[in-house]
Amino acid sequence: MLSPSASPGRKIFAKGTLLLLTVIFFNNSCKNKSRAWLDVDPGFSRYVEAYTTGIVSKTSSIRVQLAADAASMHTVGQTVTDKLFSLTPSVKGKATWLDARTIEFKPEKNMEADQLYEVNFKLGKVTTVPEKFKELRFNLQTVKPSFKVLNTGLRSDGSKDKMFLNGEVNTADIEEGKQIEKVLSASQNNKSLAIAWQHATAGKTHSYTINGIQRGNNAVPLTLTWNGKAMDINVSGNDGVSVPAAGDFKVLNVMPVNESQQYASVQFSDPIAVGQDLTGLVSISNETDVSYTINGSEVKLFSGKPLEGNYTVNVNAGIKNIWGVTLPGGFTSNVVFENRKPSVKILGKGNILPNSGKLVLPFDAINLSAVDISIIKIYENNVPQFLQQNNIGGEEELRRVAKPIVQRTLKLDDDKTLDLHVKQRFSLDIDKFLKTEPGAIYRVTIGFRPAYSLYSKDAADTASAAAAAEERSDNYADEENYNRNNASDDDDTFWSAYNDFYPNGYNWERKDDPLSRSYYNKDRWAIRNILASNIGLTAKR
Repeated sequence: MLSPSASPGRKIFAKGTLLLLTVIFFNNSCKNKSRAWLDVDPGFSRYVEAYTTGIVSKTSSIRVQLAADAASMHTVGQTVTDKLFSLTPSVKGKATWLDARTIEFKPEKNMEADQLYEVNFKLGKVTTVPEKFKELRFNLQTVKPSFKVLNTGLRSDGSKDKMFLNGEVNTADIEEGKQIEKVLSASQNNKSLAIAWQHATAGKTHSYTINGIQRGNNAVPLTLTWNGKAMDINVSGNDGVSVPAAGDFKVLNVMPVNESQQYASVQFSDPIAVGQDLTGLVSISNETDVSYTINGSEVKLFSGKPLEGNYTVNVNAGIKNIWGVTLPGGFTSNVVFENRKPSVKILGKGNILPNSGKLVLPFDAINLSAVDISIIKIYENNVPQFLQQNNIGGEEELRRVAKPIVQRTLKLDDDKTLDLHVKQRFSLDIDKFLKTEPGAIYRVTIGFRPAYSLYSKDAADTASAAAAAEERSDNYADEENYNRNNASDDDDTFWSAYNDFYPNGYNWERKDDPLSRSYYNKDRWAIRNILASNIGLTAKR
């Protein structure tokens, strides 16, 4: 289980094993420090395939999925009369069968935020188990509420003396829109400004617009103030936005945008004349194929290839606003674009992980709905033979000394409110896969396939995306075949697939194109050899 000090996360169901995958988003802590997380007997994996655990939303339901069909008769969708679930602290709710193996407990109202719950499930009432497994007791922790306030910059509303400001309030958990509207206020010249809101159905992204921002004879700041006291959230702060004087035509900001399309957003104080040619007046360093669009007081700069890393955006004098006024001087800004191609990365360096109760391997993922996990065990007795051909992180002649013991597909998209298009941090609890043995080396591979990609270059790539989807279905075996419970050392299929560096139909010219199957090869995977130990000593002769 996840310890109280571990990183916060989300629930996950995985096939064939009891496991926990957590995602770091906001700092979390348990209200009840005296209640410890429970250790669940691994023997339950014979009877229970998965259950809701870890860090979850206060709106979540609780599910238990059996390893086999329930022994008792029941009707799918009908409320269960037996009291199969009990929670501490107490939570009222109803349980229903979703299918022959899965039962769900749905609370009558939201659970308390930032609360550690203990769940007791009467397993013995739904399937035949030994006495010691009649009750499954486990924990879940609700998310600690928090929020962040962002603004995307001032825009002209088309007049000489008025502007507007857009932004978002992002919350750690699902929150009511009316409550969020209480945390943010805006003022200018000591006068409050009205805020218009749009609340996403997912409940974690709340967009706002502040209209009627006045431009006077001098630059006057707009003040954004936020305070979570109304929601019992200990977050507060403020931000000052400089509003340019009327008639002051200049560049306000340059910022990178990583959405379905990548572009540099150049924001001006006045609307830009649409008919003019901006070629040579706006540019991105080291990029020769740059196009642009004009949208009011914003100019969007696009490159002919994906952008990653640091770039300099140059804006030269000579650009005209809609009233024919010319930009008096140039402007230069540095912008940083993130890599949005599907990728995984194991964090840190080294090969020895301290085994202080839990063996956790953190990793980052971008634009992926799932990852494939494989673990190969190099037995302690075979380590000297392994080191004859390798250093501790090597992979030569593995079949002579190692055995594949775990293959799983882990879903990352169970939480539909999570933005997987940006880098998210996860923690892989290896103890949920296997019982580590001192002295053995475990080679952990985190890979991915085209079917897991969330990458979309832009809306015009619909046809390419459809072709990529066909490649996914044509080139990969059924998911059930991949999620094997155990792999034999003599399993030629495993070793053949493991050593197959490139996919069928590999095209080197498209190796960097996420819309091609050629992108999804072993070069992209995150691999690490680990040794669970608090002390590591290697001697080689």
